[in-house]
Amino acid sequence: MEKLTFSHIAWDTWKATRGGMAAVTARQQRRLRELVAFVRATSPFYAGKYQGLPNCIEDVRQLPPVLKPDLLKYFDDWVTDQQVTRTSVEAFVADKSLVGHQYLGRYFVCTTSGTTGVPTVLVHDTGMLALSSAVELARAVPAWGLTLSEWARFARLRGRVAAVFVTGGHFQGMASMRRRHLDNPRREKTARMFSALAPLHEIVEGLNDYQPAMLAAYPSSLALLAAEQEEGRLRIHPVLVLPTGETLTPAVRARIESAFRTRVRQNYGASEMPVIAYDCGRGGLHVNADWVIFEPVDEEYRPVPVGQASRKVLVTNLANRVQPFIRYEMGDIVTVTTEPCACGSPLPSIIVEGRNDDILRFTNLDGQSVPIAPMALWSVIEDTPGVYRFQAIQTAPERLQVRLQAKVGAEVRQVWALLRQRVQGYLERHGLGNVQIDLAPEPPTASPVSGKFRHVWAEVKV
Repeated sequence: MEKLTFSHIAWDTWKATRGGMAAVTARQQRRLRELVAFVRATSPFYAGKYQGLPNCIEDVRQLPPVLKPDLLKYFDDWVTDQQVTRTSVEAFVADKSLVGHQYLGRYFVCTTSGTTGVPTVLVHDTGMLALSSAVELARAVPAWGLTLSEWARFARLRGRVAAVFVTGGHFQGMASMRRRHLDNPRREKTARMFSALAPLHEIVEGLNDYQPAMLAAYPSSLALLAAEQEEGRLRIHPVLVLPTGETLTPAVRARIESAFRTRVRQNYGASEMPVIAYDCGRGGLHVNADWVIFEPVDEEYRPVPVGQASRKVLVTNLANRVQPFIRYEMGDIVTVTTEPCACGSPLPSIIVEGRNDDILRFTNLDGQSVPIAPMALWSVIEDTPGVYRFQAIQTAPERLQVRLQAKVGAEVRQVWALLRQRVQGYLERHGLGNVQIDLAPEPPTASPVSGKFRHVWAEVKV
């Protein structure tokens, strides 16, 4: 298998783009064959699953899909390094002081729940980390389309990067930034994390003081910050804004561009494969098809025609060798566009419908509406010990209802007591101590249409 270093990946990715779709496809197929041969030799899970299949796999559709619950059930047989075990990696992520540190001295670890509602731990090797930064440099950065004057302004702001993400755990954004700080402490001056859990006015004050050249955040958080910028309370002038982690609607994108008078470029990925696609700025999200096999499929895993929305997608990560994802089911609804993109890229262009949670707006004791970003509330609940699945629904201006499923072996009443205490403390920090928090009688329920678990939404408008 090829050596996955930063320089090799960046150079090869640049060459593949210039070589057109034929060059991209050739690399994809070679990497698939190498990956399948590797997992057959090193992963008991895949070795058993691929028994009876041809020795040489020419088409990914020859392989069976895999689901997250199955991978978790057979975690120790799935991973290719026998020193990586579910027990040890879960003990690692239970220690919040280890965020960003290397697991076993050689792996990056982050946590996610995903739209299926099933929490898991992701283990990335050095090749995967190199891929994330190298593909960004080779494809996403040129697609920013910054002018010389914009690069000059970027330099005047000393290239400062601000990220508004959930903190306090091994979440991908937090862990990635902490890892970079540990690798090079000088980066702490030019890359700063602002907690999405903090009250909005604290985030605004911090950003005003920091004056970032680049701002990355969830679209829901950016929508709130755009309103603060329009009202004059937030006064920053980033050269670039990068929404990630949720669906970016055209309306929210337009508001961000208008409020900050800047370029917006969306990143599309998942903790399982952070660099699925990049935003060219001309309306397309382009799949990095030399490094990921991306299959929009229907309910029976049959390919959907170009221009038709899928029910789910199957993702094959061609770089991560310690925790291989091969035809891994994700719940996003995706449409491959029918027309060539105006940017001229040979890579497939897609439209994605991903996480689709609401900004909640509760009424405080003074009668004022206080917004709560969905990803912030999601993290408070999901990170509560004993929580397996949940849904948080605003049912009234001063009421929140939570559907809860506890982990096997956990006592629901104890989990609920701790969850309610944590959510109450979070809302009180936002001046919402008056909000009533109830346990719903029914468990979390997936959408009957998509099979996805929506986590946070409002049934009332405030």
